[in-house]
Amino acid sequence: MLREIEHKSFDICVAHEASKPVYNKHTPEVAPQPRSVRPLPDYKRMPFTTFTVDAFKYGIVEFCTAYFLTHFHSDHYGGLTRSFSGHVYCSRITANCVVQKLGVSHELVHALPMNTRCNVHGVHVTFIDANHCPGAVIIVFEVPSEQGLVRIVHTGDFRASREHVEQILRIVAIDTQKAVLPEHVMCAQATPCVSPTIDYVYLDTTYLQPSYVFPPQTDVVRAVASFCTKVNTDASFLPNFGHKPNPRISPITRWFPSRNPQSVRKRRVLFVVGSYTIGKERLFIEIAQHLGARIYVSPAKRRMLECLGSSQLVQMLAPDMSAQVHVVEMSKVNMKGMAEHLASAQKCGGFSSVVAFSPTGWAHSGMHYGARPEPRGPDPLDPGLADPESHAGFERTVQLLAQAACMHGDSTFTIDNLKPRGSSSTVTIFPVPYSEHSSFAELARFVCSLKATHIIPTVFSSPAINDTAARWLRHWQTINIHFERWARAADANIPPTHHPTLGLRDCKNIV
Repeated sequence: MLREIEHKSFDICVAHEASKPVYNKHTPEVAPQPRSVRPLPDYKRMPFTTFTVDAFKYGIVEFCTAYFLTHFHSDHYGGLTRSFSGHVYCSRITANCVVQKLGVSHELVHALPMNTRCNVHGVHVTFIDANHCPGAVIIVFEVPSEQGLVRIVHTGDFRASREHVEQILRIVAIDTQKAVLPEHVMCAQATPCVSPTIDYVYLDTTYLQPSYVFPPQTDVVRAVASFCTKVNTDASFLPNFGHKPNPRISPITRWFPSRNPQSVRKRRVLFVVGSYTIGKERLFIEIAQHLGARIYVSPAKRRMLECLGSSQLVQMLAPDMSAQVHVVEMSKVNMKGMAEHLASAQKCGGFSSVVAFSPTGWAHSGMHYGARPEPRGPDPLDPGLADPESHAGFERTVQLLAQAACMHGDSTFTIDNLKPRGSSSTVTIFPVPYSEHSSFAELARFVCSLKATHIIPTVFSSPAINDTAARWLRHWQTINIHFERWARAADANIPPTHHPTLGLRDCKNIV
C-alpha cells in the first residue's frame, strides 16, 4: 500500500515538472545566516559538485547551491528550520513534511519526481525508492567533469534489495543525453548485462556487523498481523502463548469450566505499535487491515500521515481512542508507558488489556528472535580472507558471506519467533525485528553487486566499530575488483548481480 502511496503522490509531481526539468535558476547567493562552528564533514559533500546531502546542522555552506535531503528523520534533517535560506531538494512526501512540519518556505523546497532523471545545476539527479520510510530516496548523481562522467550513489538510509541494484544499473546505463523515466527504471527486462562503474557509493552502515541479521519485512509483517488476529479472536491464545502444556495437568484442567465466562465476552484487546515521526507504516496498516479495525494516532502524527497524500490511509484513521489499533512514539513502548496508555484508552474504548510491539532492527537477536544464539559472521581479520586476490581467499569470502546470510536472514519469521520482552496481567510487549535498515548480509550483497571505486560510510560509532566497518568495506571492494577475473576463471561469465551468492537476484532474504 505504501509503495502505491509513493508512486501515486509522485505522478502529480512528474506531470508538473515535465515542463521544467532543469533546476538551475537558483544562484548560490542566499540571505546571510549564522554559520555553525562545526565544520562540514567531507562525507556530507558530494565530490565534483556544489551539493551537500543531509547536511543542515552546519548552517549555510558557502559553496553549496543545493541541499539534498534523503528523508524526513530528525538525524538527517536536523538543523533545517523555518529560517533556513538554502534551497532544499527532496521527494514529494518529504517536501510536504518539511513545509508543513518545519515551516520551511515552499519556495525553497523543490520536490523532484521519482525514477526520473532531472538536471540540477548541470548535474543529472535521479531519485529511487530507498525501502526505508515513506519519501526516503536513494540518490543517483551523474556529474559531467573534465575527467569524464562521475557517477555517485548516496543511499541515505535504506533496506537493500536486488531491485535497488538493478534500478541503479538501469539508470547509469542510459546515456545522459537521453531521458530517464519511470518506465525505464522499473522495467525488469531493461537491466544491462554489463555493469558500469560507480565512482562513489555513500553507504548507510547502521548495521555493518555480522551479528545483525534480519528476516524479510514481509515475513515479519505477516507474522505480527496473524498473531494479532489470533489474540483478538481467541481469549486463551495469549495467556498460553509460548508455554507448553504440562502433560500431567492438562487432561484434568481441560474439564474445568471458566471461572468467569462473562470476562471472555467483555474482553477487548488494544494493539499498539511504536513508531518514529515517520516510518513503520507497513506494520500498523497490515494489523488494522487484518483486524478490520481503524487506527488512532495523535493529532501531530495524523498531520504527518496526511503528508503521505493517501486518502485511503486517512480514511483508516479514527477520531478518538476507541480504535483498536494505536500508534505511539517508540519511546513509550515500555511497561509503564503502556499501562498509562491503556488507562487512557479504557475511558472510551473499554479495553481490558494491551499488546504492544516495538518494531526495530535492534530486536534482531537472542530470545527476541527465535531463542537462537548470536550468529557468528565472517571476521574481516580471518586469515582465510587475508588475500582476496587469491582464489582461496575469494571462495572463503563467498562461503562466509553465504553463511552469515543464512543464519537468520534466509529463514522465515513466524508467530513462534515472537518472544515477549515484558508482560503483566494487562500489558504484554513484543520486540519485533522489523528493520528499515540493511542487515550485514544485505549490505555485503549490495556492495559486491556494484562495481564501486570508492565506498564511504555515512554512519559512525565507536572507533573500534568504525575500524571494523572500514575493514569490511575495503575487503568487499577488493573482492569486487577481482570478481570478474575469478568468474571468468570458473567459466561463470556472468555479471555480479546474477552471482548466486554475492549477487542479489537469487537472495531469498532480501525483499
